[in-house]
Amino acid sequence: MTAHTAFIERSNHKDLHQVEVDVSTLESDRGRASWTGTFMSRSADGFMPDERLALTLDNGLKATARVSETYFDSRAPDATRILITGTSPLA
Repeated sequence: MTAHTAFIERSNHKDLHQVEVDVSTLESDRGRASWTGTFMSRSADGFMPDERLALTLDNGLKATARVSETYFDSRAPDATRILITGTSPLA
């Protein structure tokens, strides 16, 4: 897993700036690399499963992703962990 700072564009235009995203790249049997990631967001941001996102990482790479899961912890109600799955390669 590699940590990056990202700009995240949301389909509802409530973009997030300077978000720390952990990215994992996976190699498939067909030679194509896929990737997943996680980041923390304010619960008030209201991320929904299957929401489309566009990411620009601090190293200049760009990609699109979908929210695959959200994890809300009632012991820390102000933050939600967001899991994303890449829908385009990091390029």
